[in-house]
Amino acid sequence: MNLQKNILLKDYTTFKIGGPADYFVLAQNVTDLQEAVAFAKENNLPILALGGGSNLLVTDAGFRGLVIKLDLQKLDFAGSELTVGAGVLVAYLLNKSLEQGLTGLEFLAGIPGTVGGAIRGNAGTYGQAMSDVVTEITYLDENYELKTCQPNDCHFTYRHSIFKEIKAIIIEAKLKLAQGDISAARQLVADRLKYRQETQPNEPSAGCIFKNIEFKEVDIDDLKQRGLDIEQFAKHQKIPTSYLIEQAGLKGYSMGGVQVSQKHANYIINVDQATAEQVIMLISFIKQQVRDKYGIQLHEEVQFIS
Repeated sequence: MNLQKNILLKDYTTFKIGGPADYFVLAQNVTDLQEAVAFAKENNLPILALGGGSNLLVTDAGFRGLVIKLDLQKLDFAGSELTVGAGVLVAYLLNKSLEQGLTGLEFLAGIPGTVGGAIRGNAGTYGQAMSDVVTEITYLDENYELKTCQPNDCHFTYRHSIFKEIKAIIIEAKLKLAQGDISAARQLVADRLKYRQETQPNEPSAGCIFKNIEFKEVDIDDLKQRGLDIEQFAKHQKIPTSYLIEQAGLKGYSMGGVQVSQKHANYIINVDQATAEQVIMLISFIKQQVRDKYGIQLHEEVQFIS
């Protein structure tokens, strides 16, 4: 086990924000992972399992414990089924699946990060998510014992899974895909990537900061009376939070080294050596403005690490 000390976490997050971790280990296999966990238990250290570093905001003080960077790169295909390690990049998984003649992961096009993080947050787009393709998950539970989980037991909902409720480390997952029209799938992926490039920022960010708002959570008639054009979102029964933030007049709003993206208002971007404190202040301001104008309480999608 290659144990390192005082490693800056901003170098391992897409936000490029975050102080040092007391201890840091790169786990390239299950043995590395188990040794790292054993070290943490012996020294009574909290553990942070880190994938691609997206959807995270690490505080400026860093993490007082052991960060395990998951580099579990297993990827085995067996017909339309596959087993994939938690450290595999989502983009790599999508491309390799298409090479194998398999469809069903097109919804991952443009999503950053790793498979482990995508499962934890039930990542998805266009009404599809990881819960639609996962058939089994192998993980270390809160006692760091090896366990498996079936989809029905994983508490999958919108941008949520049981792995946000318990202390666990996802190791790998089995997925079920389909033999489909690869030419059509590749075109769909290309179109979605182009759209994301045109509508989402290139500057460092954590991805979308807030969850979108489901129709069932709000009073649609009240929002219409407040001047919002809600009918345009009826098809998916979700109001994009970016729409609410933009309507509140916050697109491009800046605070210190952070800014609400001009391209996509649900992104906060790091424009000038931003600090986590600045991000937290801007998040609080956005929530207050949207709540005051529209009576809607926004909920963060980004995970706070301290």
